[in-house]
Amino acid sequence: MQHLPAISFIGGGNMATAMLKGLAALSPRPRLTVAEPMAEKRAALAALGAEVVADNAVAVAAGRLIVLAIKPQMAATVVPGLAATWAPDKVLVTILAGATTAKLAAWLPPGARIIRAMPNTPLAIGQGMVGLCRGAHASADDLALAEALFAPSGRVLRLADESRMDAITAVSGSGPAYVFRTAEALVTAAEARGFTRAEAELLVGQTLAGSVAYLMQQGVGQAGALRQAVTSPGGTTAAALAVLEKADFTGLWSAALAAAEERGRELGRG
Repeated sequence: MQHLPAISFIGGGNMATAMLKGLAALSPRPRLTVAEPMAEKRAALAALGAEVVADNAVAVAAGRLIVLAIKPQMAATVVPGLAATWAPDKVLVTILAGATTAKLAAWLPPGARIIRAMPNTPLAIGQGMVGLCRGAHASADDLALAEALFAPSGRVLRLADESRMDAITAVSGSGPAYVFRTAEALVTAAEARGFTRAEAELLVGQTLAGSVAYLMQQGVGQAGALRQAVTSPGGTTAAALAVLEKADFTGLWSAALAAAEERGRELGRG
């Protein structure tokens, strides 16, 4: 694995915390610094092995890889303030939904090297999915560093076209919420069939866990074949799936992803 230089996080929220857990387990561990304005969060971040500061400028000065892990709505306030302590050797890795590399570059010194990333929350258990692309001034080596940054916490897909990043957000960035919502709905439906809450959670939880593990073992490309294998013509599974198909199951997902992708574009324009 590629050796990582000093890493600084601007913002110590959930995604930054998930990344820190993976990075802290590396040997050798890179120097980790986090700028977090909320005092109540600093102790937990420090427990992960990071130096925690309140001043963004201090964090920028301490790192070569600078991870921008704030809310997208805060970008216009926070990013221009990073320019004063920026240096040509630094690489900004942004995980802000919707914010393009060009938009962020306009707030930084000319030639700033920027990598855009879209991770998801399973990074917290080392099972994340991350989309990556590079801005106009970032090099292939910068992209490789960003990939090494996320490698301890999940898998990476490199994109050559930044315009596809909003689609990455729609599919994998927001994807865990779709799975969680499905679990919620199945538990509620199971309770309506007479199961207790605990029974419903056991049935749904183990069914989802086992099905995903089996799917990954066989390959996601085999999803259709696996579905057909458990769907006997005229049987119970076929009856359930017929209800979903009548509601245009695939069309609903297409519309949902389109809405998420468009919202990403709106955030970028905001």
